[in-house]
Amino acid sequence: MPSRLTVVLVSLLLATPAVAFWLWLVIVPARVAMLCPEECECDRAGYYVECNTRSLTAVLLFRFTDVRVLRLPYNQIVLLENNSSVSLTELEILELYNCGLRKIEFGAFNGLTNLTRLVLAGNSISEIIPGIFGCMNILEHLELRQNRLEHLDTGVFSGLFNLKYIDLSTNGFKYLHPDTFLVSPNLQNLNLDSNRGLHVPTDRNFINSKPLSSLSIHFCSISSLSVETFSNVSSLEKLYLGNNNLSTVDIKILTAFPKLSELRLYGNRLQCDCQLQEVWRWCEDRNIHTGTRRKVPHCYTPTEVERMCWGVLESGQCLEGNIEYCGDYRNRTCNFSANRGTRKETMLGF
Repeated sequence: MPSRLTVVLVSLLLATPAVAFWLWLVIVPARVAMLCPEECECDRAGYYVECNTRSLTAVLLFRFTDVRVLRLPYNQIVLLENNSSVSLTELEILELYNCGLRKIEFGAFNGLTNLTRLVLAGNSISEIIPGIFGCMNILEHLELRQNRLEHLDTGVFSGLFNLKYIDLSTNGFKYLHPDTFLVSPNLQNLNLDSNRGLHVPTDRNFINSKPLSSLSIHFCSISSLSVETFSNVSSLEKLYLGNNNLSTVDIKILTAFPKLSELRLYGNRLQCDCQLQEVWRWCEDRNIHTGTRRKVPHCYTPTEVERMCWGVLESGQCLEGNIEYCGDYRNRTCNFSANRGTRKETMLGF
């Protein structure tokens, strides 16, 4: 049995910062190595766990509960059962992409009250039960892209009061109820790209979301839009409409967006007439970015400016609603702002 002097000396030794730090370096990694599943990689403190392409069929039940980041991509998790993650109360980021996930039971996210980012992309999810995210009231980022969703109940995002970003691209949506996102009063960014059958109405509002600042609806086969379409998203700063079937845009749509800084129209068959010239001038006068480093809007009609960058509209002269292109417009260049810098693109060619 150690003497009282020995006990006192050991206690004093352990109390010194250098010794305590040394013990932390030795003991903590050993503990994590012992608890980290064989299929995964873990950091020293056990806060980060990644199990990539390990043929897992379920979310692992960890013996330590301090995990902050859990990445399980490219596994075979087809079902998330009730209380699948109930022990992971400190989890902040959960990524389950490309896992073949088909069904999420109600209560699957119980316990995830600290989650801020959830990625469920690249799966086979066809239904989201209303209220399933209800416990995650501080979630900010939700990705459901590349799934098989065709319908969303208006209460599906209930409880997500802090949600700022939703990615619903590359699904099978035909219709979205305009009130779907009302339950997320802090939503800023919505991505609906590549829902090719999505109906975007012109006789009523498409989405009700006053705080929404960025809306992306590329590749949705949209042929027309109206002021009514965007009547309840007046805070938009970025509107992405690329690769649709648009021939023009009503200038009244843009005037309803006082904060607009980006408008993407590339990949559409634009009719470069007097109506579109108004849109082009509006964007130029307000330094609204209409292109990227590789993509700019191009004219489809009239034939004399076919395949030319829409900057050719600067050379158009309108008389009684008819446009005529004058001067040496074929040899001009198209200027546009991209990433707050200026770049030149040739008029001809896509």
